[in-house]
Amino acid sequence: MTEHEGYIKMVVGKTLTNLFFTKQDGPHDYMPGISPAYYFATILELDNDKKFQFGNDFIIDWKDQEPTITLTNENWALPKTLVFQGQKIVNLTKDEHEQLTFHLENGTTIAHTIDYGNQLFIKNEKVLDKEITVSDSTFLKAVQAWWQKLFCSE
Repeated sequence: MTEHEGYIKMVVGKTLTNLFFTKQDGPHDYMPGISPAYYFATILELDNDKKFQFGNDFIIDWKDQEPTITLTNENWALPKTLVFQGQKIVNLTKDEHEQLTFHLENGTTIAHTIDYGNQLFIKNEKVLDKEITVSDSTFLKAVQAWWQKLFCSE
């Protein structure tokens, strides 16, 4: 059994009951013009029981080394309509760079990357960042019309 197959056996078919993160250490590696890098651990809780720390290319048992903060839509600036808690993990993929991505039954994906510091991405292509209301839609149309008049010649 490959390492990836072992990870699949650990998580696929289980319900994600919670996500946690450790206090973000940083900022580090400051370079002018680029946001500073932060470092943190991400932990998933499955079936209200087992906790695993995961990164871009690994999943290990969480040993309670550090205090954790429960990840919510509010403290991670996620859309209120994005649901990850209570969702079954239906797949765990690995790309050509060994990046692991969790796929939930509602289409949400979760990935912890280390491109520049640690980053956690939770997204669902079906969920908009913000619901567009009629007034927002009217405003958007006005901005588009203004932009076309300003930059497009007829």
